[in-house]
Amino acid sequence: MLSDKINTILETMDVTISDVARAGGCTPSNLNRVKNGVRTPPESSPTIRFLVDGFMAIAGQRHMRGELISLCGADLKDSDEILRSKLIQWLYEDEPPYVRTYQKQNYEQSGSGSGEKTPSVEFAKNLDELMKTAGISNRRLGHETGLDPSYISRLRRGERIPRYQSAYLIRICQAVLESMKADGKLECLSGLTSLTPEELTGEDGIDGLRRWLFGYGAVTRYMAADELMGTIGSIDDMIRKAHEQAAEGFDIEEILKKAETEDRGVSPESEEKYLGINGLRAAVTRFLADMIRCGDKELLLYSDQSMEWMDGEYRKVLTALMAELIRRDVMISAIHTVNRSLAELISAIEWWMPLYLSGRITSYYCMPSAGRRFSHTLFIRPGKACIAGTSVVGLERRAIYSYSEDAEVTGLAEEAFSRLLQDSSSLVYIEECSADTPEDGGYIQTDKVMVKADAEQVIIRRIEPPYLMFKFTHPMIVRAFRSYMKEPF
Repeated sequence: MLSDKINTILETMDVTISDVARAGGCTPSNLNRVKNGVRTPPESSPTIRFLVDGFMAIAGQRHMRGELISLCGADLKDSDEILRSKLIQWLYEDEPPYVRTYQKQNYEQSGSGSGEKTPSVEFAKNLDELMKTAGISNRRLGHETGLDPSYISRLRRGERIPRYQSAYLIRICQAVLESMKADGKLECLSGLTSLTPEELTGEDGIDGLRRWLFGYGAVTRYMAADELMGTIGSIDDMIRKAHEQAAEGFDIEEILKKAETEDRGVSPESEEKYLGINGLRAAVTRFLADMIRCGDKELLLYSDQSMEWMDGEYRKVLTALMAELIRRDVMISAIHTVNRSLAELISAIEWWMPLYLSGRITSYYCMPSAGRRFSHTLFIRPGKACIAGTSVVGLERRAIYSYSEDAEVTGLAEEAFSRLLQDSSSLVYIEECSADTPEDGGYIQTDKVMVKADAEQVIIRRIEPPYLMFKFTHPMIVRAFRSYMKEPF
């Protein structure tokens, strides 16, 4: 069964065991014996560690984390370490290999015979749509890539499928992308592939187009839409749990007292440095605790770095502090960034959802991508203090965060936030709605919600108390739901 599951992952990711060995840092012959069922090492063995490290590394490089999540039944919000653990557990479970629901459904709807492989069907359908959108013929594409037009025709019919690493495939993607750029069709290509124009024209544009051709983006979009509907559908459970926690008497004063004790060792200077994730947690605790003690009424939040610092036991502390600010009628403006992955964006919305329901938070998304090289954090108490930090992506654990109470520094931070806000749009609108079925139509109904998606927005209505309507305009969320509902772009 271990051998079967390894081969399932290899087929899903379209890689060889040699690719995985190189990425994981071991010899191909060692992993090949496991792949072929010659030996079955224990879960804790170095061989399995190398194997899973290789899968995780390739998933990170090709933005295929959603595929691993889908295979092993993990959650979108799981950290890499949790995903790694669940993947190993799945590899050793005594059950048939997992078949991706979305892929099986697409295959059945395609009407293809049982002799054809699903990846061929998916690739052929996407390549055909891509060439029709580009307005490029087999002959023209063959001329621009040096390929026989009959070979391209076989690709479009699903009779052939290139390997992901194929130089032929790279030439096809490059030729189509250049053609659509020259014809001013980047927006059409963006609508078709769910890749932004910036992503398509960036250094990873060709790789993103290859991933789309193989259908790799569909897993994450499908799961993200499903999870967001599940979150909204379970709001009544969120409210119940919040009441239960309140009944348990969670002591915010204990957190404030601890923060005050730790602050006594802080330098009296107007600026203090904090190192790494633990430093950021200490700075944020001090920052929010001071805000509660001073009675401030406005908070500005921006961050495009990983949400890892919010996880673990610290999540309880942060949730308690934020809930106390809401209780004190503090108005909070939070900017989310479009360059986050769809999975992380949905995870962020899920974390914030109970706070959104208070009506005290205005949420935005910022369109300009912050890039892949640096991550930034900017938390501001207007006129009082700010936390600011920048690091190379992946080195947040060694980043230096500055906590400043200097009026000039805080003023500059407010100017920066105001500039970001000019390029931002509202992320979610929440309002009460009736229990009646809307008359405008176009909705599909799931267990606890009704959903409608058009080119501009997604509307999700609860069909159980509390009756609330949620509107999202974030492009990634809109595209995810249009894909989920299988509407044409």
